[in-house]
Amino acid sequence: MAKHIVFYVHGMGQHDTAWAEDAGGPVETLRRASTAYAHFGDRPLDTLVEVVPVRYDEIFRAAVERWRRGAEPVAALDPDDAFGRALGVLAGASEQSFFWSHAADVVMYRCLGWYRELVRAHVIQQIAERVERAWAEEGTARCSVVAHSLGTAVAHDSLHLLGTRRWGNAASPFHPSHWRFQHVVMVANTSRLLQTPTAEAAPAYGSIVRPGPVEDAGSYCATYLNVRHSFDPVPQPRRFDPVGWRKEYSTVVVDHFRDPNVHGFSHYLRNPRVHVPILRRLTRSAAVTPAEEVREIEAFPQIDAAEPLERARAHLLDLQAVALEAGDDPAPPRLTRMLAALFTLVERYRQ
Repeated sequence: MAKHIVFYVHGMGQHDTAWAEDAGGPVETLRRASTAYAHFGDRPLDTLVEVVPVRYDEIFRAAVERWRRGAEPVAALDPDDAFGRALGVLAGASEQSFFWSHAADVVMYRCLGWYRELVRAHVIQQIAERVERAWAEEGTARCSVVAHSLGTAVAHDSLHLLGTRRWGNAASPFHPSHWRFQHVVMVANTSRLLQTPTAEAAPAYGSIVRPGPVEDAGSYCATYLNVRHSFDPVPQPRRFDPVGWRKEYSTVVVDHFRDPNVHGFSHYLRNPRVHVPILRRLTRSAAVTPAEEVREIEAFPQIDAAEPLERARAHLLDLQAVALEAGDDPAPPRLTRMLAALFTLVERYRQ
């Protein structure tokens, strides 16, 4: 039986070609978590799942390098000066450095349509090529998506366009009436926060990226899992919280503190409340028994045993304050300030 193909889509920041497989990264974290469950003793996760890392960071990095060389003035792509105003709110060299290595990705995707389209096209190409190859080799393509942070917005927009964009006068061969994903997992979901609806790219609640039965051409996956951390400020503005979606949609909310960067992809995945439903989707529903799930949840410390309780509580409250300061629908400057404040807090609490 062909492996389940899982497209991992990274968030903001610099990611090389092997980003998903890096030590401490999401693939290793999920693989290590799976060893706690008997099902994976004889059938290791790697034998059941094929990881396909989806990367788009190189588009942002190349743009930043051109701007720094003066080869391409950003003002030409930013007629409303939204990107310029976002950059203008930063204070100090450390915030500037963080902006160009991490936050610029988010602001570019939100503000600069040219780069937003480049990113979407690049992601669509990577997914489409792997799906087409699976069909050619296996006669089928069983695929899911696990995305994080900025990558949830990128994945949402790319999947919607993959399934709806017309090819000449014909419907896309990836239209839901022809083919669909098994599962979509969005971790720290920014698809509403960064949505930029156009004639082709629908808003987060109005797209085909939602669960539904095979015969429903308005849905594109069997299940949709949304994962949020109560104290992660990034997914709080314009929080993804649809009403009236089918029962195949579910939300997991966690509040553990095992690392100062609660926004980290692997920090989310270490929690059994997160990795158990993901493992069940990517393999089989019985892969983790109810008893094993309860055991791992009860054994998982919400706060790192080495972390003083008062210090952890102070950090979480500071994170909450960052989200409140950003507001419900932050403009690019406030969004940038939120990301910079998160970076500052993480650096402070790592000391």
